[in-house]
Parts: sequence; structure tokens; C-alpha cells
Amino acid sequence: MIRLFVVSPSPLVRAGLTGLLGGAAAAGSGERQVEVVGEAPGLDRLRPLEDHLLADEPWDLLLLDARRDLLDELAELAADRPALRAVVLGPVEGDEALAAAFAGRAWGYVPRESAAETLLAVVRAVAAGLTAVEPALAARWPLALPARAANPGADAGPEDLTAREREVLQLVAEGLPNKAIALRLGISEHTVKFHVAAILGKLGAASRAEAVRLGARRGLLVL
Repeated sequence: MIRLFVVSPSPLVRAGLTGLLGGAAAAGSGERQVEVVGEAPGLDRLRPLEDHLLADEPWDLLLLDARRDLLDELAELAADRPALRAVVLGPVEGDEALAAAFAGRAWGYVPRESAAETLLAVVRAVAAGLTAVEPALAARWPLALPARAANPGADAGPEDLTAREREVLQLVAEGLPNKAIALRLGISEHTVKFHVAAILGKLGAASRAEAVRLGARRGLLVL
């Protein structure tokens, strides 16, 4: 099940997206089902929950009906939260900032008039860790789509990990669980989960053990 949180300033748009996706998902078969589990006119109510985006939040992906102010907020949120996944309905002026914030990560950007089946396909692709951007929209910015989105197993460079992420990876390599890592670094367990998820994504790893193996191979660990 893919759990969506719908954001749009318009209650009619939110209701329409919920009905559209719900009906199309129910009609489909053999695919991961999609359920709208919440909605809001903006991103404000999500900010107190930022530390939980990868842990206890009851949703997996944002579906945003973009307006310029919401686009700026989402770009800021995405820059701070590397594991945040979103599908944006556009076009909207200033979308190059959003493209830069999501560069190298899973996200979607499609026209508002997209059919329900297209929107569902994009939601499923982003939930699976892929980038799905409508070519006509991508042409609006001088930005190549990230190769890592299409090839999650591709090698990442050491510079892709922040100093904190390297600390967390080192402690993961020492066999510490998230709670122990949180105590060692003086941060919350939710924040540790966020860092671990970001590390897995950046290294293209499917598990903590694989992240350690890849990190050692790339010189990110002291063994």
C-alpha cells in the first residue's frame, strides 16, 4: 500500500484528487494500491513532524498541487529532508528551484491535466525510488535528470554523504542499533532513522549491511 498525503490550497482540488486516485486505484489490479490518508491546504502542519517523515508518519509520499508559495516551501523542505518523496502537479513558475532541491532523488512532476492512470503510474514509480518527470516540463529548466534515479545501484561518490551521515554510517558499521547511535550522537532515534534512510538512498543500498559494505569499498569507513 502506498499512502498519499494530498496538499492543495483548494478543497475542491483535494477532494477531486482523492476521488480520482481512489477510483482509479480500485479499478486496477496487480499493482501496489494507493490510498489517500490525509490532506491539507499547505505544508505548515507537516513541519512539526519533520523528524518523523521516515519513521512513524502514516504516509509515504506527498502529492502537491503546486502554487508558487507552496513550491518554495516544498523546495526548502526537500533541501532539509533528503528522503522526502513527492509528486508535484504543474507547471508552475519557479520550478527550477524544486528541480534543484530534488536532483538525484525520487520525485515526480507532471501536468495537472494528467489522466488518473498516468498519475497513479508516477506515484508508484516515485514510491519505488524512481524519478518521473514529464519531458515537456523538464525542458523548462537546463537540468539533466539524475542518472542515479534511473540506476539506483550506481556508485555514489564519498562527497554525497554529509559529515553526520558518515558518523552514523561508522556507528552502523560497528553494529550499533538506532537507539544506541542516538545516545552516542545526542540526537533523537527518529533523526537516526532519517540519516540511515538517507545513507541507503545515497549509496544505492538495500540494507544496512550493504551500506556498510559499499561504504567500506568507497573509503567512507574506518575499519
